[in-house]
Amino acid sequence: MVRSLRLGKLNIAALIASVLAFALVALVVMKADTASATTGGLTIASPDTSAKETGPTSTGNTSVATTGSAVKGTRFGARVLRQGMAGADVRVLKSIVRSKRLLRGALTTTFDRPTTSAVRRFQGAVNIARNGVVNKATARKMIGSLKTSEASWYGPGLWGNGTACGKVTLRPNTIGVANKNLPCGTRVLIGYRGKFVIAPVIDRGPYIAGRTWDLTKAASDAIGLTSAGVGRVRHAILSRGK
Repeated sequence: MVRSLRLGKLNIAALIASVLAFALVALVVMKADTASATTGGLTIASPDTSAKETGPTSTGNTSVATTGSAVKGTRFGARVLRQGMAGADVRVLKSIVRSKRLLRGALTTTFDRPTTSAVRRFQGAVNIARNGVVNKATARKMIGSLKTSEASWYGPGLWGNGTACGKVTLRPNTIGVANKNLPCGTRVLIGYRGKFVIAPVIDRGPYIAGRTWDLTKAASDAIGLTSAGVGRVRHAILSRGK
C-alpha cells in the first residue's frame, strides 16, 4: 500500500513536470513565430532618423540648404561682436560687409582680422567710431544700410513640385527664394525684424505688383515672416548665379 502511494506520487510529479515542460516549449515557439511574422525571422535595428542635414546641398547650379527640423534664423545685433569671436551672427556680419564689397573670401563664422578691417571701413563711411567692434549702434547702421523690399512666402500645397530653376524639388524644409529677375543660384541675405537667413534663388515670382521676393515656408519660418504673411524685409545680394 505504501509503495503504491509512493508510485502514485511519483507519477503525478512526472506528469506535472511534463505539463510544465510542454507549456514552456509552446511559449518559446509562439514567441519565435511572432518574431518571424514581424521581422522575417531576423533581428532588425530601427533606422536612425534623427540625422539632420544642415549644410548647403548641391543641386546642380543651385545651392539649397535643408534641415530635418525647423530652421532657425540668425539674430544680428543682439551681442557685441569683435575680433576672435565666432557664431552665426558673425556670418551675417560678414555677409553685410561683403555685399558692400568691403570683404572678400568665404562667409565663415569667425571674426578674423580682415573682418575687423571691413568693419572699420564701414564705420568710417557712416561717420561712427572706427574701432572695428560691432556694437548695437554699428549693427543698427549696418541693418539700416541694407535695401528694403516686400516679401511673401509660399509652399504648402506645392510640396513635391519642381521649381522654375530646375533640379530643386520643393519640400517643407527647402530654404530658397523666388525672384522674377535674379539668376538662379544667386545667394541672398534676407532679414526681417533683426533675424536673417541666407537663401538661394530657386524659383520665379512673385507675380504681384510691388513684391520682390517669395520665400519658401522654411525660409519664412526662419526669419519669423510666416505669421505676418507679407512684410518689408532687408536684403543684400551676396553672389550672383549663372
